[in-house]
Amino acid sequence: MSLAFSRTLRSLEADRSRLGVATAFVAIFVLGGWSVWMLRASVPVFAASREAKLVTDHAVYALEAPVSGRVESVAGTLEQAVRAGEILVQLDDRTARISRDEELARADALGKQIESTREVLAARERADEEAREVEKAAVAESALARKRRVLEKQIAEEELRRLEHLRDSSVSELDISKAKTEVEKDGVLIQEQETATRRLGLEHKRAGSDRAAEIETLRRELASEEGQLASAQAAAERLEHEIERCRVCAPADGVVGDLAPLARGSFVAAGAKLGAVIAPGRVAVQASFAPADAVGRIKEGQRGELVLDGFSRLEFGALPLSVTRVARETRDGTIRVELALSGTPPMSLPIEHGLPGRVQVEVERVTPAELLLRAIGRRLGSGARPDGG
Repeated sequence: MSLAFSRTLRSLEADRSRLGVATAFVAIFVLGGWSVWMLRASVPVFAASREAKLVTDHAVYALEAPVSGRVESVAGTLEQAVRAGEILVQLDDRTARISRDEELARADALGKQIESTREVLAARERADEEAREVEKAAVAESALARKRRVLEKQIAEEELRRLEHLRDSSVSELDISKAKTEVEKDGVLIQEQETATRRLGLEHKRAGSDRAAEIETLRRELASEEGQLASAQAAAERLEHEIERCRVCAPADGVVGDLAPLARGSFVAAGAKLGAVIAPGRVAVQASFAPADAVGRIKEGQRGELVLDGFSRLEFGALPLSVTRVARETRDGTIRVELALSGTPPMSLPIEHGLPGRVQVEVERVTPAELLLRAIGRRLGSGARPDGG
């Protein structure tokens, strides 16, 4: 009996020894892992804001009457979403439209008249070229006729010399007289031909001057008509601009935020304020940090997030942010930091001007051991008395 009891005691002691060794190994393993995590792990350090809010830079465009006139129609309504260029208020532009149509009709008629004048001018220029060719041919023909007369006179003179040489033999005085008459006649014909050639040159010159004057008149008429056309087109464009000025249009995409009560037929003066269009702008976050948390720690480009008050982070998420500007001077004991949305915000979170929240900016990443040492240092520093006791 005593032997069995002794063996049982030894067995229990051996079990306790093995359990202690296993416990020691587990403790060493956990302690080692914790030490590695404390010394090697990297955890983010955040700077938390004292206050923060969402802001949206709305661009407000005033709607003013470009000209004086009476209201023809009002197409815009309050809170209406509009596109840039959409007509909101139409002023009476009937007089300008009538004048524009008249100028357009005048321009159309002038265009047709100019086309006709150009055709006539081109025909006159072609006729002038053809007449010049005919005149050249006539002058050449007259020159040939004179040359023929000169040759005929030369032949007659040769005949006269031959007859005079044979005067004493078989040639009578009558034949010689006829030969002289023939020479004189040929001389007269040559003079007549030369006179005809000079007259032809004068006639051609006068005809050329008349044609040139007619062509120049047509060119002046064409230039005058083209000037009138340009004037009519400019007047039509000016009236078109006046018509455009009678339309009060949305200057940008946005929402009608203000609209004056306008009735058809009411008179508005030039420059009168008719309303306003509010265009969506940039969404940003303004946050205030303690100087100790911001100065030298928060920098442009750092990542952060905004948790809106009243919207649980676990349920609704947070808005991802990126630091865009850090103030250099304190105001009311805080440093102002501006942040912009850096990603796609959760669909469940509203993006409205003025919503408050809390901003956290990741300023650095350190090991848990460094965090522990910093906490101990802050604790000791806060517990130490100013006199060092």
